[in-house]
Amino acid sequence: MILFPDAIHQIISTASPVPEEQVAYERSLGRVLSSKILSPEALPPFTNSAMDGFAVSSRHIASQSGPFRMRVNGIIAAGDAVREHCETGPNECWEIMTGAVVPPDCDAVIKVEETTREGDTIQFSRLVRAGENIRKAGEDFQMGKEVSDGGTRVYPEHLMSFAALGINSVSVYRKPTVAVVSTGAELTSDAGPGTGKIRNSTAPYLLSELNALGVDARFLGVIADDPKAFLSLMETELGRNVDVILSTGAVSMGRYDFVAPALRDLGAEILFHKVAIRPGKPLLFAKLGKTAFFGVPGNPVSTAVGLRFFVEPYLRSLQGLSPERPYRAVLENDTKKPLGLRCFFKAEVSHTQTLRTVKILRGQESFRVAPCLASNCWAVLPEDGDSVVNGSEIDIYPLHSWSSKEGIL
Repeated sequence: MILFPDAIHQIISTASPVPEEQVAYERSLGRVLSSKILSPEALPPFTNSAMDGFAVSSRHIASQSGPFRMRVNGIIAAGDAVREHCETGPNECWEIMTGAVVPPDCDAVIKVEETTREGDTIQFSRLVRAGENIRKAGEDFQMGKEVSDGGTRVYPEHLMSFAALGINSVSVYRKPTVAVVSTGAELTSDAGPGTGKIRNSTAPYLLSELNALGVDARFLGVIADDPKAFLSLMETELGRNVDVILSTGAVSMGRYDFVAPALRDLGAEILFHKVAIRPGKPLLFAKLGKTAFFGVPGNPVSTAVGLRFFVEPYLRSLQGLSPERPYRAVLENDTKKPLGLRCFFKAEVSHTQTLRTVKILRGQESFRVAPCLASNCWAVLPEDGDSVVNGSEIDIYPLHSWSSKEGIL
């Protein structure tokens, strides 16, 4: 049985980034950038007004005493071409709309609500500072400034920047491909009292999580404790050069736990089988050529832990993402745990202005899915000891790493 840190080292050390591809920027949402993006131009591209009002020269106003009266030379609307040769005299101004180009000899805009208009003149009573209500060219992005680094997952705010800067395509890592297979004669879509069957809840969970992670995930169906059918399916998937095969069930020590022997028959290199964790101890990791194989236990929470803390680190490495870092929180309740096992427990994190606290929920058995609905994070308890006391500082992870930017709690 391997310790968790050693298992993660084995997983990440075998992962090589998938190839890069160029995609239209609007198709990059959720993908991971494979190279740094620099701004191809300045943003704003020209100095423009931040308000509806009147463009003036603060220098001309500073040399006078108020109240100030100025003649309006004309109107500049958003979208009008740059007026490079327009001149603004000492007692002149331009009516200007939000977003419109500011004339080159004006350096401030006084808001329309601070003026009184009489025909083609305005009057106002206060001095105006240089730069007031002005958006300077390049104030947001200067040409050549880094927009996003490689290894960054693309969120909607990235799309906003790409569109604003005219970045029409970006280089991203190819989506990893994952094939999901369920094992177990007990799995059915028509469970009921007296049938001895249960509904397959883990496959929908895995597919939804994987797709949310930007992975191309497919479900291969259910193998009913049939090693020959399993071997045939594996050979087919290996011929498709899938990046990851993820199976649920049949990895423990029972009569029908056939996955490990079947993998050996295929010539797989089993890197580890059993990890010192709870839940999910029988977890298996193997390589079949370039394809990674994860066999996770079939109980729902064991499956969730296997995906979150073993498969996801491998997928992150495939896409050039750095390892996920935990947050720290203060434990609210004394919690028993098995000695020598790292525990991943369903938990609820809370915040105050100065403190992040976490409560371990009741119902940590791996078959119980109801507590998942009340949890918003995973609490990680160390291998040492058989309990963790109230007030201890522990690692926590978001329930879903994709639910906010890089898992921010």
